[in-house]
Amino acid sequence: MNTIIIVALVYLAGVFAIGFWAMRRTKTSADFFIAGKSLGIFVASMAVFATALSGFLFIGGPGLTYSLGMGALWFTFPTTISFAMAWYILGKRMRLLTEATGAMTVADAVYHRFQSKAASGLTAVATLVGIVVFLGTQVLALGTIIAFIFDTTVVTGMIIGMIVVTIYSAAGGILAGTYTSVFQGTIMAAGSLIVFFLTISVGDGLTNITQTIAEQPFTDMGTAMPEFVGPWGLAGPVLAMSWFFALSIGIVGQPHVVSRLYMIKGVSNLRWGPLMAAIPAILGGLLFFGVGLVMRYLVMTEQIAPLANPDDAILVFLVEFTPPLLAGIVLAGVTAAIMSTCDAFINIASAACVRDIPFAFGKTLTDQKQLLFGRIAVVIIAVVTVFVVVSLGDQGIALLGAVGWGTFAAALAPVLGIGLNWKRATKEAAIASVIVGLSVSIILEILATLGTYELPNGIYVGAFAMLLSLITFIVVSYLTKPVKLSEKMEQVMDA
Repeated sequence: MNTIIIVALVYLAGVFAIGFWAMRRTKTSADFFIAGKSLGIFVASMAVFATALSGFLFIGGPGLTYSLGMGALWFTFPTTISFAMAWYILGKRMRLLTEATGAMTVADAVYHRFQSKAASGLTAVATLVGIVVFLGTQVLALGTIIAFIFDTTVVTGMIIGMIVVTIYSAAGGILAGTYTSVFQGTIMAAGSLIVFFLTISVGDGLTNITQTIAEQPFTDMGTAMPEFVGPWGLAGPVLAMSWFFALSIGIVGQPHVVSRLYMIKGVSNLRWGPLMAAIPAILGGLLFFGVGLVMRYLVMTEQIAPLANPDDAILVFLVEFTPPLLAGIVLAGVTAAIMSTCDAFINIASAACVRDIPFAFGKTLTDQKQLLFGRIAVVIIAVVTVFVVVSLGDQGIALLGAVGWGTFAAALAPVLGIGLNWKRATKEAAIASVIVGLSVSIILEILATLGTYELPNGIYVGAFAMLLSLITFIVVSYLTKPVKLSEKMEQVMDA
């Protein structure tokens, strides 16, 4: 464990160094919010991969596979197409839009497309709501991993982690998180491949692992469940397919992914982005699948005790079954990945607070005030998030992440994915779509939490809300009169 702690401390020192370096390069709000549009394609791709998946994939994923079996793979299948979809549907348009209009946020893009402060303001509100849940997921994952490494409580781990994140986020803005992402993304991708082969070795081959799970009674469930290693696992086909629907198409509504497209240095660099982001995501999926499955196998063969918390699956495997140096590097890489995702979310929420919402009410801060108040907002958002997560208590990290992803997908995917590609779309449709997606998603999640109502057959709320939002967007667009686009917007959409 000492080796793991030493590696983690060295890694954290590196994170602070990157934050200090980024602070010296951050002079304007454009530097703080969109990295000065200076990222090469490799840097942007790795940042998208690490930001989109991080704790959601590396902590929650193995835990979900341990609980639900092969059905959890429907969380990772979308990565084979989702990054490509984001790049092809929005990449060029978002990059040209910031060039033509100076847009820096998702709400900015909605305003320039629809010329509506109401649509822009609602987009900012939807962004903030989704971030509360999604950031909470990352904070919980961060607390879990730090608590494991330093033998503290999860709450103490969350506070320590968020202090580090807040310092380098306030200092270096999105630049700090981006360049941390590149380093950690590379480690995560390589580490995932190595750990996957170790899981196969520990379980004496994939055939032995799946055969044992299919034939023996579950230690903590008292009966054999061969469906655990079937195509749907214990999730069932409806839930699995609705995950696939929302997690693949829904990527075009994820502000932490979409806003990275603003930061790419040049349009000509966009071509290789999908491949560069998808390859490490697929490698991460191997870890997601391998660790969750082998941990279930180890419990059934009584080599380890059943896990009290499924989210501990990756942590227990790394400490018990891998060399200490590798465990330390992978754990430190995952920790830093979560931190950079937190940085991206805090940065987006900060932009919504000091730029998007004031603009919706007719107020625009100067560039220097946006930079100053943006840094203050970072601190406030970090404190509020820790308080909210502590108040809500512990829940499955992957499932909490799915709620956040689903909220973004339902509220923002139609208005961005279709809105920036279909000239017939109207501002009334954008407003109605965001309201329907956000409200349906929140109401159904609250009803499910209270035990009052759940969608039949385990349908994923985010998928259902996104479908309603898509239908609303298209129907209202046909029922209302489109407004002539500005010359700049015409050029962006024709490109």
